[in-house]
Amino acid sequence: MAFRSAVKLAAAAALAFGLAACSSAGQSTAESSEPLKVLAPAGAPALATLGLPEDAQIEYVDGQDVLVSELAKKDGDYDLIFAPINVGVKSWEGSKTYKLDGVVTWGNLYLVGEEGTDPASADKIAAFGETAVPGLVYATLYPENLEKTTWYPAVSEASQALLSGQEPAALLAQPAAAAAIAKGKEAGKNLTVLSDVQADWQAKEGSSQKGYPQAAVFVKESSVERSKEALKAMEDFLKDPTDETLTEAIDKVTAEKLGVPNTQIAVKTWKAQNIHYEPAESVKGDIESFLAKFSIAVPEDIYVK
Repeated sequence: MAFRSAVKLAAAAALAFGLAACSSAGQSTAESSEPLKVLAPAGAPALATLGLPEDAQIEYVDGQDVLVSELAKKDGDYDLIFAPINVGVKSWEGSKTYKLDGVVTWGNLYLVGEEGTDPASADKIAAFGETAVPGLVYATLYPENLEKTTWYPAVSEASQALLSGQEPAALLAQPAAAAAIAKGKEAGKNLTVLSDVQADWQAKEGSSQKGYPQAAVFVKESSVERSKEALKAMEDFLKDPTDETLTEAIDKVTAEKLGVPNTQIAVKTWKAQNIHYEPAESVKGDIESFLAKFSIAVPEDIYVK
């Protein structure tokens, strides 16, 4: 009798353990199948998110304040955060929450002005982002222009200074540059791209990619595995999307939410916006040399392996 009781108890314990294990596995599967929560700034980085799965819960924000706040959290609210690479890397040392997965935008800056204008000999130039990436890139490439440069708070204001004739040339970002050229044409101005800043950067700095690592995707360390499939889908989408695919994707989210002037301009300037995914580990040289200009050292443990 004692032996039979012992066997029954052992069987019951095994069954209970098995049920608990199934319950735990079920919870794990449910958690891994939850939609990814994503945070991205409006503009070119927002366009990079178009390749993520449809069920991803994406929040688009203006400015960097929310990005900085979320990247600094010890237990972040988002699985993926798209952010300027300097902002994300600086946040790592304090929080150790978001690892650097890959670069998604490689610069979208252009010098724009009346056709035939030589920026080097122009008496004035409008620019924006003096203390951010645009300003640093501009100062690195065109130090001789700094004394004659007027810095504006936003690209829209630099664009307006160009359109009003206040400045003969301006540093603008795509797709705002294309919008300015189109508006200029309506007003009888023959505005054009005078210089591709990304090509100038590669020529001067010897980067492996045309341009510089501007915006990157940072992954919450606990979400690295569950986000791999979604990031691969994004990478594939960004390789060479057709105009039709882009139009459909942008219209579905809306140009307003994405922070672009309109769908047509976003599609027309897609290649000029320099949006493509490169795993961070494969472009470490470009990342580290670029961030050195901000006096930011890149810790080895930040990279997604």
